[in-house]
Amino acid sequence: MPETKSFCTYEQQLQILKRRGLSIADDTLALQWLREKNYYRLSAYSLTLRRKNPSTGEDEFLKDSSFSTIIDLYQFDEQFRAAISHAAAIAETNLKAYIAYYHARQYGPVGYLDGNHFEDPWRHAKLLNGLSKSLGLRKDEPFVLHHHKDLNDVYPVWVIVEVLTFDQVSMMYRNLLPEDRAAIAREFYGISSREYIENWTHCAVVARNIAAHGSRFYHRQRVNPPARMPKPINSYGTKPFGYVYALWHLLPIPDRSAFVNAVHDCFIAHPSAQLSELGFPDNWLDILTVH
Repeated sequence: MPETKSFCTYEQQLQILKRRGLSIADDTLALQWLREKNYYRLSAYSLTLRRKNPSTGEDEFLKDSSFSTIIDLYQFDEQFRAAISHAAAIAETNLKAYIAYYHARQYGPVGYLDGNHFEDPWRHAKLLNGLSKSLGLRKDEPFVLHHHKDLNDVYPVWVIVEVLTFDQVSMMYRNLLPEDRAAIAREFYGISSREYIENWTHCAVVARNIAAHGSRFYHRQRVNPPARMPKPINSYGTKPFGYVYALWHLLPIPDRSAFVNAVHDCFIAHPSAQLSELGFPDNWLDILTVH
């Protein structure tokens, strides 16, 4: 087996932090956080507070770094993830509604079963296979049970979108015929280029997954896929700000201000968090007003 670091008790973990120069005002509180959050998880929020000592090769904390700053950054990320999750939930619901309405209008309630209405037959088959599995997992839900028992297992598109995950419905959109993707982009999002909606919905799924699994946005070096942005600001597309930008555009106009305010509140409530550590430009509020 490869060699790993030795096990350390909470008290030993605390001493390691102190030895490396971290200021800890309340040992009891620090031990509680180490016990409840995991040393390794917390240490990710100290990356911007420490550097490697060239003499010893060991990490050491920068002057005036404190455990309270780590807590503040951790809590910032929690609040930021909540803002992302809320916006992504709205984007998911809207995408499902738009696809269901458009596709039923164009091809009928069960037109989604016909592979000719999709660009790639293999991806369409994958969608139907995933749908079958999802219906099986949710067979006891009243609306699924109703269509199974009373309607001979005929599921209109407005029903199946409620069974599909955000990831599945995003892939469904990206596999619609190009002219249908373009029509949905124009009619429901007011965007002339379908490529933006294809990318933004993908980004929204990834952002939602990061948030749902409690992963870290703060000091994240890169997001993938990069968010599609206009040329003057496309360098921000590889950072978490790119995903904020994508989500903002997917939201109905009345929800956009609330999302911006929720993100802004994260920085106000947690002054330790730096805009640059999430790839936010200084004028990010102006960008989300103009674009």
